[in-house]
Amino acid sequence: MTRPIALVIWAATAGLLAGCELLSLATRRRFAGLLALTSRLSSTPGRRLLLALGWMWLGWHLFAR
Repeated sequence: MTRPIALVIWAATAGLLAGCELLSLATRRRFAGLLALTSRLSSTPGRRLLLALGWMWLGWHLFAR
């Protein structure tokens, strides 16, 4: 029962990210898109480490199971 709920949550997250990018494109980059958000997240070494740890956590929970 928990796996379908988790998949719905991940699908909603992906939909929100896609919506963020579409909003950015529709408003001619008035709002930050995914590339701008990623570059802000990786602007310092500490943030890069957090981004890498988050990416590893995501990979473990999505692909290792």
